Amino acid sequence: MNRPFPALFLFLSAAPVLAQAQGLAQEAPIAALLEDLGEDVRMYNEHVTFLANPFLEGRLPGTRGMEIATEYVEAHFEQAGLERPVEGDSFRQSFRVGQRRTVAESHLAVGSFALAHGVDFGVTGMGGSGSAKAPLVFCGYGIEKGQEGYRGFEDGVDLTGKIAMIMRFEPMDEEGKSLWATRGPWTAKSGFSRKLKAAEERGAVGVLLISPPGAADDRVGDLMIAGRGSRSHVQIPVLMATSEAAEKLLKEAGVTTPLMDLRRAADARGVVRDLGCEIEMKASIADEELSAENVIGLLRGRGSLASEYVVLGAHLDHLGMGNFGSREGPGKLHPGADDNASGSAAVIMLAKRLAEEYRELRPDQEARSVLFMCFSAKESGLIGSSHYCRDPLFPIEQHKLMINFDMIGRIVDKRLSVSGASTGEGLEEWLAPMFEASPLTIVQPENMSGASDHTPFYRAKMPVLFGIIADFHDDYHTSRDVVSKINRVDAVHAINLFHR
Repeated sequence: MNRPFPALFLFLSAAPVLAQAQGLAQEAPIAALLEDLGEDVRMYNEHVTFLANPFLEGRLPGTRGMEIATEYVEAHFEQAGLERPVEGDSFRQSFRVGQRRTVAESHLAVGSFALAHGVDFGVTGMGGSGSAKAPLVFCGYGIEKGQEGYRGFEDGVDLTGKIAMIMRFEPMDEEGKSLWATRGPWTAKSGFSRKLKAAEERGAVGVLLISPPGAADDRVGDLMIAGRGSRSHVQIPVLMATSEAAEKLLKEAGVTTPLMDLRRAADARGVVRDLGCEIEMKASIADEELSAENVIGLLRGRGSLASEYVVLGAHLDHLGMGNFGSREGPGKLHPGADDNASGSAAVIMLAKRLAEEYRELRPDQEARSVLFMCFSAKESGLIGSSHYCRDPLFPIEQHKLMINFDMIGRIVDKRLSVSGASTGEGLEEWLAPMFEASPLTIVQPENMSGASDHTPFYRAKMPVLFGIIADFHDDYHTSRDVVSKINRVDAVHAINLFHR
């Protein structure tokens, strides 16, 4: 007679484990979910969460946050056992990006009453150096042509020899919200570039930007001081003051019209009004060279194929505080979870996987070398990837394929776009069974997108594959691109597809 004790013992011994699992699900549902989803999803979650953390300041090149992100990638390349292929035994390939602007001298005053730089006002990097003592003219929102026939400047308006006071944002309602926007808080008309150029083209010798009182925007107290990422748009000095500081300045200058009344007038129609006072402004801006760094790790191949290179790349940088490239305007931190912490995490994971597999190769087994690249300054115009193609670590003709990951973290309905299958002989046939086996639906666009880091490689006559979400989201290039919205499971499916 067989005794039932072994089965009973197994059941009883498993009971604490079952109870523990149930307790985990109840008390820590996210931990339980990650446990169920497996090691790959957990690792992907760790990488994308770290890289999109606000502590990294939006990963703008030249910032401390970007340095931390770069060190993070380096550490994982080191752990994977990748070689340092850059001269000087380094993972970093340095290149020039442009210039960083810093304030050397500042002044904003009416008579003997002066405002404090960094508290009441700031010299922005959107203008140049210069000084002026001139009449102050209120120019509303400075928008030349808006919706419903709105015109900020009538024909013949002349600002020669005057300082233009221009409000941020655009016409708003009594709640401080845009009268024009249907998607997002403000329209593109609220941007700085065209406003500043409109004033300069009409002869203004300086611009004083102010935050309109009552605006429903968290940035109303922010001062966009030079050196914090803003781009230069005009040659004349451009200063920015808080609404409270502007009220003080106008009161000291003898202007009796409240700033809110001026705002309401500009909400209704374009306004150009001489305020009957004279103010002084001065800005001295120093420019210093700014560099950035691609992070590159080498997994060396075997045999006769070792001199052929496959590039697995993604851009690491993002928009910082959104002072350029933002779809909602500057002043808010842009974490860049999907764009492109999602793709950088893929490169880190593939480096670990492929390094482990290469260590298991037979001594006589041949394999191509793999270059893992996290590019910088993509958002500034593909600068990092373009630099690599101009100054490659190995002859460019020995690069046989480039795979680029850019925004793979917000896959919807399991749809992933992969373009470039027609860029290499036999590539479509090689990819077909892998596309078919993937749990994702692979969308293959007819045209190759030129907006990411595969483009310089493609122009260098190299076959390329570009993986990106098939369905764009409204959080692209906004402060809403946060890690909580990442589809970790399907991002790992995308990584698995290219791993094959």
